[in-house]
Amino acid sequence: MVDIKLNILDVCSSTNDIAFKAALKGEVEGNSYLAHMQTKGRGRNHHKWTSIRGNLFLSTILKPKKDKSFWHQLSVLVGFSIIEVLIDLGVNNDLIELKWPNDVLVDGKKISGVLLESSEKFIIVGIGLNILKIPNLETKWATTKLNDHVRRSFTIEDISLKILNKIFGNYLSWEKIGFNLYKKNINEYISYINHKIIIKVNSNSVPLEGIFLGLGDNGGLKIKTNSKITEHFSLDSFSFV
Repeated sequence: MVDIKLNILDVCSSTNDIAFKAALKGEVEGNSYLAHMQTKGRGRNHHKWTSIRGNLFLSTILKPKKDKSFWHQLSVLVGFSIIEVLIDLGVNNDLIELKWPNDVLVDGKKISGVLLESSEKFIIVGIGLNILKIPNLETKWATTKLNDHVRRSFTIEDISLKILNKIFGNYLSWEKIGFNLYKKNINEYISYINHKIIIKVNSNSVPLEGIFLGLGDNGGLKIKTNSKITEHFSLDSFSFV
């Protein structure tokens, strides 16, 4: 098992920044950082993550033994781990979705996001979870918070430890057995399966339209175009029709 150590900060620039610097200095796997507030929180593709006191901002260090070509699978695995914790906390299972690669939705609204940043020897997993408040200035997507769906009281520290324990439990199984152990269960929560999807592999490519079939064997987007089925891990953009 991994020894989980939770370091609690009041304010920092970004828990991912703190964890990344710690990992560069040799901090071990499982060392984690929880902040009550971030001044420079961010999400995927450098989008700003509004960090309001009362919500959860958490990062942890992973040092996978698997080949780096498999590391991208951890994105959806972490998202699935958050889903499992939300269900344990009492969120209605039927309302939860995972928008590839790692946005967690409840009743169609974003409640959590994940940011993975890697070096040659480690990955930093950053997690934002709305608990008590939602960003008032967010216009890109509708948001929700845990307090809207669960009438229980819990501390941010307790939720953080639940998330970390779930992540590392799944992570260790992934290392031993592989992604296929989780693919079927994760696909039960993936949103927009069997919907039309338009993707651009890179900025210069012609948009490709197909049917989204869910996660492929390697954790990417599985898409059917005419009679051809392909799996994509890194895309310039994608949207559902």
